[in-house]
Amino acid sequence: MPGLMRRILVVVAVSVLLGACGDDDDEATPATPAEDAHGGDADAYVEAVVASWNETGEGLPLDETQTTCVATGIVDVVGVDALTEAGISPDEFAAADNYASLSVELPDDATADLGAALGECDVVETLEGILIAAFPDEFGVELPPDAVTCLVDELDDQAVVDGWAATFIDGSNERLQALVSSSVGACPAVATAVLIARAPTELTPDAEACVGAFVQDNPELVMEAFASKESATATQELGEQMAAACPEAIDG
Repeated sequence: MPGLMRRILVVVAVSVLLGACGDDDDEATPATPAEDAHGGDADAYVEAVVASWNETGEGLPLDETQTTCVATGIVDVVGVDALTEAGISPDEFAAADNYASLSVELPDDATADLGAALGECDVVETLEGILIAAFPDEFGVELPPDAVTCLVDELDDQAVVDGWAATFIDGSNERLQALVSSSVGACPAVATAVLIARAPTELTPDAEACVGAFVQDNPELVMEAFASKESATATQELGEQMAAACPEAIDG
């Protein structure tokens, strides 16, 4: 588990474009170790995961209730019966680099089930907050308040926990990347901040205003460029059109 948590946080800090803190005010009912289904076995696995996160300091920044809820969801999805039958001890489970690497066949709906479990743990705000915390390292600029507000509105809570669930299960980050990339394009203030931060030289106030106006006037082009970051075509078209509209932003 320490290796898994380290990789999750690195993935967020390096690969994800950006995120935002959420505003979900609903009170969730946290899960507790499943004593009825598996007796003390489930408790042992949950406690091992929680202890691993606490001891290494590499867990998510959650309180005790949230941490237990997330650990319980993970154990339930992987399955205590499957773990015990495979001879995987609680400590071995807690130390796993990723769950897909365990000698246990994960259910086909493991990611969806874990996403649903995370949604009940009152952790959306924290998970979104981790994404936005990576923004300064990625772009060297803090998001202005209006940009954060837009992202809060654009990010879907369930999509966030589903993206994190996929990362927990097999280390993949495609869902998180797609989610935050599309959110950037949908928020003019965010896209403007990113484009200004990535300019080849420091821009004048007039040049920054031009970039902002260009983003406002070309929402579909901007959204496509950010959503298709693996395709050079959309990004190139955005650069060419912005250079024509705001040459001072490109040439300095």
